[in-house]
Amino acid sequence: MSKAIHSTSGTIKYRLKDGKAKGETSIILDYSFGRSNRIKFATGYKVSPKNWDKTNQRIRAVSTIKNRERVNSDLLDFSFQFTKAVSSLDEAQKQNKSVLKSLLIKIIRKVDDVEDKPITTFFEFADDYIRKRENQAKNINAIKLSPITVRSYKQTVSRLKDFEKKVKYNLDFGNIDLKFYYSFIEYLESNNYSVNTIGKHIKNLTTLLNRATEDGVNNNLKYKHREFKALSEDTVSIYLTESEIDALYRVDLSSTKDWELARDIFLIGYYTGQRVSDYNGITKNQIKTFNGQRVFEFKQQKTNKVVYVPIHSRVESIMNDRYNGLPPRILNDPDINEYIKEAGRKADINELVTVRKTEGGEKVVKDVPKHTLIVSHTARRSFCTNAYLSKMPTIDIMAISGHTTEREFYKYIKVTPQERAVKIADSAFFK
Repeated sequence: MSKAIHSTSGTIKYRLKDGKAKGETSIILDYSFGRSNRIKFATGYKVSPKNWDKTNQRIRAVSTIKNRERVNSDLLDFSFQFTKAVSSLDEAQKQNKSVLKSLLIKIIRKVDDVEDKPITTFFEFADDYIRKRENQAKNINAIKLSPITVRSYKQTVSRLKDFEKKVKYNLDFGNIDLKFYYSFIEYLESNNYSVNTIGKHIKNLTTLLNRATEDGVNNNLKYKHREFKALSEDTVSIYLTESEIDALYRVDLSSTKDWELARDIFLIGYYTGQRVSDYNGITKNQIKTFNGQRVFEFKQQKTNKVVYVPIHSRVESIMNDRYNGLPPRILNDPDINEYIKEAGRKADINELVTVRKTEGGEKVVKDVPKHTLIVSHTARRSFCTNAYLSKMPTIDIMAISGHTTEREFYKYIKVTPQERAVKIADSAFFK
């Protein structure tokens, strides 16, 4: 691949979205034409900066990157097809960003002609972006988004449409600035949204604007102002003590099968220490036997790391008593979060916990029963904390949980200063 591909109308280069990124970053097609006109369009591919050959604009020959040949071939093909398509345009079309972007959509996104109409407004772009990620089959080069992420984007767009209608704000790319930012936050606060929910919507909006900018649809960069940021505040992250886990295990939920299923999945998460994306939906093929010890094999979705976790006797009982010796079926994460609270209530996990958060722009402090704060992630946090308090070596806990540094691990566990003092007092030094 040459350093740049020139045509009679412009120059095509491939750049990285963030050349200093620690992980992977998007590969961007950068087309310069006319008098200082440019279109930046995401190719749908990502690469780590250390594996990118900036001079030749291709992925380096690294054996561990399995799709590098396909990506390099596609980049070359994109350039060839786009240059050929531009050469057939008249002079006015060659300077028209909408026309040029439509060509890139057709070549890179591989959409049908019916769908290949110029996108001019923010909501057109946002709806199109979400729709294409719901239908991956028609968009093989798109970066895959999880159903939860797609749902989150839909919620953000819905809030923005509500805002436009009720505040009578003609929302579009050109007027997304600090004035809009503060108006939108004020609107969300007036509807009693929490700081973290507001922050989620700002973060999603920024992602959509970044993508629109990369695709050449948006050229208003006021959203990059340092004040245009996603707000956040610390949330209450609880863990369940061993006695509370015991109560949850023993409570009879047979009359409410949904609660029982959520409880069983949650307990498997607790006794394996995995993330919900790994412990929810374990298959029988993940059950292995080493030297007579049955273990679960996990390839952690977040880290791609393979870990082995002994199958706890209580997990064996759960599988044998209710699921014919197999792990329980998968359950939607939102359903787990809803049902596990009910299971916790039934198990009398009712200790009052003080919650401090901002709602509707005002600080709110209230005491709530502990079971109302239980979510799917509580299982993993409870495992790490209780394993630490039980004096299991930290290195062994991390081998199961997948934490890579002790600093990260200690920030994660929920141990009070009093609990840590008791644990330290039991060490050989104080004995």
